[in-house]
Amino acid sequence: MSLSFTRREIYDLVWSTPMIHLAKELGVSDVALHKICRKHDIPNPPLGWWARKAAGKAVEQIPLPEIESDRPAAIFIRNAPAADWKTQAIEVAERKAKSAPQSSAAIPKRGSVIVRNTLAALRRGEANEQGLICIREAGLVPCSIAKQSIGRVAEFLPRLEMAAEVQGFTLTADEKPIRFSDGAQTVQFEITEGYTREKHELTRKEKAERAAWEKRSERRGWRYVHGDSHPIFADWDYHPTGRLSISFEPVWYYRQPTPRRSFNDGKRQRLEDLADKIAIGIAVVAAAKAERKRKDDEQARLYKEQRQRREREARLKYIEERRSDELALLLDTQSRLQKLETLLALAHAQPGETINSRVQEFRRWLRGQVDETRALLTPAGLEGRFSELNLFGPDDDRDFRPTSL
Repeated sequence: MSLSFTRREIYDLVWSTPMIHLAKELGVSDVALHKICRKHDIPNPPLGWWARKAAGKAVEQIPLPEIESDRPAAIFIRNAPAADWKTQAIEVAERKAKSAPQSSAAIPKRGSVIVRNTLAALRRGEANEQGLICIREAGLVPCSIAKQSIGRVAEFLPRLEMAAEVQGFTLTADEKPIRFSDGAQTVQFEITEGYTREKHELTRKEKAERAAWEKRSERRGWRYVHGDSHPIFADWDYHPTGRLSISFEPVWYYRQPTPRRSFNDGKRQRLEDLADKIAIGIAVVAAAKAERKRKDDEQARLYKEQRQRREREARLKYIEERRSDELALLLDTQSRLQKLETLLALAHAQPGETINSRVQEFRRWLRGQVDETRALLTPAGLEGRFSELNLFGPDDDRDFRPTSL
């Protein structure tokens, strides 16, 4: 979208509002606005001009110079499209982090009950085959780490909890996994530690155990004996790496742009030092979920409207078909009445003609058919018929059953 201004209008704007604020209002960068002023010879306030004016000091406004007549009369500024949800979420979260009195890393904290219970569970836990202690119980932060990393988690979780509070998020405990929540959206997360594996080499003890079993089996002719099965040893040896990571929303589906969903230890960085950035990531993931919900709700609303429209069209078609069918029957009835009346007229005796009893009976019966058919086409007859058939009224859609639309 383009905005059109004259040189005088831009001149008045740049001398009434600081360039950085004006640029945002126009949807361009302040650098782009400076370039426009230079191109069209429009002077703008020098550095420090607005500060001196705010302090009540005398300031001088540079007059707008005259230009050649061949310059364009209108200046077009093509403003940028509105920032997407991701950019907006990052900007808001970064402003909150900058406005916090201190960084989370500078303020040690024990952590909430959830954090303390999680650390206690980790200290009690037993390592699995990979050498990691895994906790998934309700009311605890999901973790999968080695015992030697508990101290780092004890340092990291309180920092993250404080940084998340700056963004408006707190830990929420219920029957579901622990999540960060701002009251509107929740963000699941998990702390994990990587590990490596290598082919297992039998230890001296394992080799001796296997040799002893082979000797026993050889003595008994390799016959199977209950309780003395072949010893089984691990195929792989696992070694925790000490590198921690935190990930959000394990089940994720979203269209581009997608938010960052994990933070990891690096060569020169540790999770403990990334608490503020991770908290911003939590806010961005929550914004992504809100945007997804908004789009899903909008899609559901459109689908519902389309379904209602199709049902409404099908209902009207059903009503029109019923009315058309009834009209065809009424026209057949009218045609039948005309034929009955014609036949009754033909059955009248001509002067001097003798009518026997059978013709007289036919004429009497035919008269009854004419009266009965004519009664059906009177307003009272039609009203009774339409009421019985639920036609030409608010109940025209009787027995309408919308199919899968």
